[in-house]
Amino acid sequence: MGTSWTVKTIGNSVISQQIIKDRLTAINQIFSTWEATSELSLLNQQPVQQWIAVSDALFYVLKKSKEIHQQTHGYFDPGIGHLVDIWGFGANKTMQKPSHYQVQKALRNSSIRYLMLKDGADKFVKKTRDIHLDLSAIAKGYAVDEIAKLLRVKNHLVEIGGEVRALGNNHAKAWTLGIEQPDNKATATPIVLKLHNQSIATSGNYRNYFIWQGARYMHILNPNTGLPASSDLASVSVIHPQTMVADAYATAMMAMGSKKATALAQRLNLSVILILNQRANFKVSKINLGTNLH
Repeated sequence: MGTSWTVKTIGNSVISQQIIKDRLTAINQIFSTWEATSELSLLNQQPVQQWIAVSDALFYVLKKSKEIHQQTHGYFDPGIGHLVDIWGFGANKTMQKPSHYQVQKALRNSSIRYLMLKDGADKFVKKTRDIHLDLSAIAKGYAVDEIAKLLRVKNHLVEIGGEVRALGNNHAKAWTLGIEQPDNKATATPIVLKLHNQSIATSGNYRNYFIWQGARYMHILNPNTGLPASSDLASVSVIHPQTMVADAYATAMMAMGSKKATALAQRLNLSVILILNQRANFKVSKINLGTNLH
């Protein structure tokens, strides 16, 4: 997935590093848009209006993606692969940003709404338009959850690319993590959280951004416009029992901005930390955190 991973276990671990690597390789071969032979890449090449058999794992993530797409009113949309490509945010890098015409053309074939699912003993999907799927905003979280299932010790922490799942305790204490505050000050104190059999995913734009026509944009697209999201948020952290779900919500909230993100967190009773951007003096908003605060 183009990133690093960490697994920490307390006690006598009965799993080898090779077993973890093999499982990650298998997951990558399903979900990677960088691998031309991955299941997802091959699905993207399939014709429209044709039922395609897919693995249980891919079907599961696509089904969950459609649910979160509806919950977030379209702000989480892994059906925007064409838009990701023309902006150069994915496997296909480009130095030239797209024209308005190119954005509108890609937008017409960019939504997971144009994917139908057929559940049963065998799983099938059908594209009703020539969409390209990009699951990079949910696959890392899925991988964290899958690696956690492999571990046969009750006290462990799994992290892939900053998405974290913690189970049990760290030497009789809660697993404790810090969320970086993006105010560029060496004295900035991280926001300290305790995880109790939970996951946390963070999405931010204070490191991964680009300048276009004199303005600063994040590498997260607004699926409704096809343009980089213009949000008042610097980062979003979501705590949830499932890393995959936290991963998807964090991306959607970054795209929608603090007002809609707050409303979504309250509607779904999500535990969330929002850090507003420099224009808002990096104000921190904590929602439904309960016992997670240190």
